[in-house]
Amino acid sequence: MSDTVTLRHPTLPDTQTITVAASAVPHHRAAGWVPVGPPAPEPQPADQPAAADTPEPPADADSPAPTPKPARTRRRATEGE
Repeated sequence: MSDTVTLRHPTLPDTQTITVAASAVPHHRAAGWVPVGPPAPEPQPADQPAAADTPEPPADADSPAPTPKPARTRRRATEGE
């Protein structure tokens, strides 16, 4: 895995590119820079299943539904306050 990423800004002349640390990419992307080349896929740990492969636990019909909290009310200010 590379610790640097090459970026290009679409509005700069001569298709100028820069190389920055991977941790700085979000900051540069917010400023309009885009990565050059295909994005590298994030590695999946072999011992953990992907999020889509994890089944959802079944809904428990015996457990009661959570009780909603009462609505908060505001007191109106009077002239003397």
